[in-house]
Amino acid sequence: MIEEIILLRGLFRGCYHWGDFPKKLQSVFPKSVVTCIDIPGNGYLSSKTSPETISGMVESVRLQCRSKGGIHILAISMGGMIGMKWAELYPEEIESVICINTSAKGFSPFYERLLPRNYLKVAMALVSRSFDRERAIYQMVSNQPVDFNTVHEWANYSKRYPMSVYNFWRQLSAARKFQTSRPECELHFIVSLKDKLVNCKATKAIASSWNIPVIMNEMDGHDIALDNSEWLVSTVSSIWLRA
Repeated sequence: MIEEIILLRGLFRGCYHWGDFPKKLQSVFPKSVVTCIDIPGNGYLSSKTSPETISGMVESVRLQCRSKGGIHILAISMGGMIGMKWAELYPEEIESVICINTSAKGFSPFYERLLPRNYLKVAMALVSRSFDRERAIYQMVSNQPVDFNTVHEWANYSKRYPMSVYNFWRQLSAARKFQTSRPECELHFIVSLKDKLVNCKATKAIASSWNIPVIMNEMDGHDIALDNSEWLVSTVSSIWLRA
């Protein structure tokens, strides 16, 4: 039985941005503990200084974790980097990691890890008002028409837990420099073929190097939990229940 499932999000995102996905996942794994964890600088920890490295983020996440073994991780984007590094550094603690639309230095060039068409959008979002920033982020991570109710919710949340530009650049630098070796745990990759933020080749390159099959999503954006939570719950449950 899976005892604990940890959910990790990426750059500029906190636990709140999972929406109702954790509840849906919990319903499939009623005997498991499903926990969302924020890194310093994001979400509930927005007032804290973000670590300069992915390894530093791992240490923060570990301190917030209830258990010290048998952990299964589901992570998106930079969260996938944290998950892989955690499993690499502390193999006795992690049973499996499912990475969604992630990347790593040495496997793909920088312009695939963050598509150039987003550079100006990201820069503009950083200096925009909360609503305009969250709308811009929504348009980068989703392939669906903008849900303005969700954007308003995100904007209100960001006012309560504002992320500093300083922390954003620290996180971006950590992600850019991130390198990893293949963890010993069970590892899975999910990739959005129509991801508008990160080239799908970036995730595929890691999986190919480690000879791991990739689960393809043919329609959704970078944030599959936002675009198609039912598909993601079904896919994740088929992986873990099969195991």
